Amino acid sequence: MRIKFFWLIGLLLLGTGYVAPHVSAERILFNPQQKSQLQQVKTIFVKAVALTEKGLVDPTLIGTAVAERLTATGFTVITAESKPHDVVLKVKCDERKPWGGVRKSDGEIQQPGAPSRNWKGPACQLSYFFDGQKGPWQYEIRTTFDNAWEAAKAAGHGDAGQFALQHLSQALRDSDFPLDLAAEWKQAKRLSSLLVDPQTDQATKFKILSLAGHVPGDTMLQALQQIRTEAVFAVPATIALGAMGEPAIPTLLDLLSDPSVDIQAAAAEALGEIGTHSGNIEILPPLLAKMEAPDVHLRVQTEIVRAIGKTPDLRSLEPLEQFALKVWTARSNDPLMQELREAVDWSMWQINPTAHTDE
Repeated sequence: MRIKFFWLIGLLLLGTGYVAPHVSAERILFNPQQKSQLQQVKTIFVKAVALTEKGLVDPTLIGTAVAERLTATGFTVITAESKPHDVVLKVKCDERKPWGGVRKSDGEIQQPGAPSRNWKGPACQLSYFFDGQKGPWQYEIRTTFDNAWEAAKAAGHGDAGQFALQHLSQALRDSDFPLDLAAEWKQAKRLSSLLVDPQTDQATKFKILSLAGHVPGDTMLQALQQIRTEAVFAVPATIALGAMGEPAIPTLLDLLSDPSVDIQAAAAEALGEIGTHSGNIEILPPLLAKMEAPDVHLRVQTEIVRAIGKTPDLRSLEPLEQFALKVWTARSNDPLMQELREAVDWSMWQINPTAHTDE
């Protein structure tokens, strides 16, 4: 009987081990129709939950902060679940974040706003539900302190839980989570409109520029071409053009001749990004010509050389070898010259690892 008992336990454990991988696979893949619907999301029902050491408490403070941020981004917030809405946004805020365990589907663990396994202080976890399914997006907002009781005591506040929720509500108001959510849903039109809107603040525009690569296409491309005419956004918008792919090549090649060294360098960097992902060798002849042009700034040459290395083509190797001879024999101790030398070596190695050594 003892043998049969252990045999039965073994079968149960094997069964548990078999089910576990499916339980941990939290990431949901929406079909093309659902993805198209997400691009059109306008109305959001916010389901807020607030927990302190005393248990469930009134989440109004949290819900109001979330609604304000969503509304400022152009979404319509629904406060009653019975009213029509496109998506449910769940916001669960804890005075002390519970341990979430180890998941196998942490492909975005390094992304900004991704949940942290190590953080145990006050935090809000944001997730959404669409068409009866939980979306793959997860976002975490934390306080600047990791111990609510100690922080409340230092501030002379008698209720650590309420103190934590007040700070979390302010963190939600300061957060860019609606922009990340719009990028998750590929809402290029919403983000592009905000980017070119004169009423949008600079910080929001810089954030959208950092998200442009999530919504490539004509809509964002046109917005980037418009916003880059404003001096403060010229460089980041030029770099963001690199995430638009091959349609941005003509604009970027023109910008290699811009009067600004910063813009020239940004254009070369963006062309390198396009070369990395598309392998389009049409960008190489103008890059090679610009590399050897007279009076090109060292910073620009460095970015051009890197872009060439990111678009490996053996026909670039000989021009790079000749250029390497010039930069390595130049009598210069300028740190920018040394950076250029290292960039040339790196690019030559990228094109043909066996063609160059450090001997």
